[in-house]
Amino acid sequence: MPTEGQVRMEIGTGGFLARCVRASGHKDIGTLYLALAVLAGLVGGGLALMLQLGQARPMSGPWDRVAIDHGAMMVMFCALPALVGGFGSWFVPLLLGAPSMAFPRLNLLCWAGVTASFLMLLSGVPSGAGSSLPQWATLLWCAAMLGLSINMVATVLNMRRAGLSLSGMPLFVWAQALTAMMMVIVLPVLAAALTKGLLSGAGLRDVDLALRAFSGPEVALLLLPASGIVCQVIETFSGVPLRLRWVALGAMAVMSVGGATVWTHDMFAAGLAAAAGTRPMVEQAAVMVPMLALLMAWGSTIAGGRLALRVPMLWACAFVGLLVVGPVLSALSGAADGHAVALPAALFATFAGFYYWIGKMSGHACPEAGGRLHIALAATGTLLCLVPHQPVFALLGAALLGLSMLTFVAVVVVTLRRGTQAMGGNYWGAGARTLEWSLPSPAPRHSFTDFPAYEVRA
Repeated sequence: MPTEGQVRMEIGTGGFLARCVRASGHKDIGTLYLALAVLAGLVGGGLALMLQLGQARPMSGPWDRVAIDHGAMMVMFCALPALVGGFGSWFVPLLLGAPSMAFPRLNLLCWAGVTASFLMLLSGVPSGAGSSLPQWATLLWCAAMLGLSINMVATVLNMRRAGLSLSGMPLFVWAQALTAMMMVIVLPVLAAALTKGLLSGAGLRDVDLALRAFSGPEVALLLLPASGIVCQVIETFSGVPLRLRWVALGAMAVMSVGGATVWTHDMFAAGLAAAAGTRPMVEQAAVMVPMLALLMAWGSTIAGGRLALRVPMLWACAFVGLLVVGPVLSALSGAADGHAVALPAALFATFAGFYYWIGKMSGHACPEAGGRLHIALAATGTLLCLVPHQPVFALLGAALLGLSMLTFVAVVVVTLRRGTQAMGGNYWGAGARTLEWSLPSPAPRHSFTDFPAYEVRA
């Protein structure tokens, strides 16, 4: 067994980057996905601030695309790569007791594809609507995320340790698998639509209906992996196993199936004024009804345990609260549910996962005060941005969100440079019961030389 100093992650050093290029370890690649997500989040946040400033001084010319690029940065290169590529690559093999992903080299290739797509889109921001570069970037992103999804499904089906059945897997792993299955269904349709538009020279004008294959399931794609992280966090800091586990699992499965197929409703509603109004109701029911079941399971678990309000749990509570008040604010302000609920909630869950697992990833404990300041700024800024018809509040909220991101960057730097050493492998206590907590902190590069004991809980 290597010593703690030998396995400490060399984040930000040339040795770590060289190791990532040469090797295909799932932890290294997961860290690269998280680094890409942070960079894309900073770029997307900057574009969002430009949009808020543009309300006072309207923008024109090529910057009309800022709103589109902001959405692409936050959904395609920040939220999904962090939730699925980052935490999925890092922790799905650990929770399964597997040595790596099913196709390690494919994992690295998919990260390279997502990164290349990000750079292509970033270089095309000033190019205006006449350029086809964003379409090619999106097509490359589809191919890379499809490969990641296939890899994730193969890992869950084939890389489980002996004795771990599908029904006994943690809900985080189930959420990752269901999200990957959704992307296997919807991404080929989006890729086909983009290919048709590029080869025919029509761009995106004639493929609007096929693009619903992604815009419809987008909310479920964001909330499913986020819900898996929240399940882990609530179970840990409530001190009891998740109540109504089968209800929660069934809700995730319903959300996955409903989210992946809801776009087909447009095949019948397109062009029919009487049926067009039912589309939002169908999409919301496919996601919000399962979310109500998940809220019931989380509430029952919190009520039956002894809640510890550590930083990850505060982010999980913010996630739950946003799911409750977000649809109301969305209806009042006229904002899309993806902007008012799904994306902020997914980012809250991403930060919950970061503060929950950063000790396991780096061997350092993050400063508690910095984490609490981060969530206070982010939650306040998000609520101010959602206040209906108040541009001044929205601008103030955007400024607070910018400060929250600077706080997050400071927390990361302090944690990796001068953070206190995480105490033992399981630094969260008895509530943390999944396999990754049987490993030292930081997790060794080669985690399992033999299969650890695993207790399947009902």
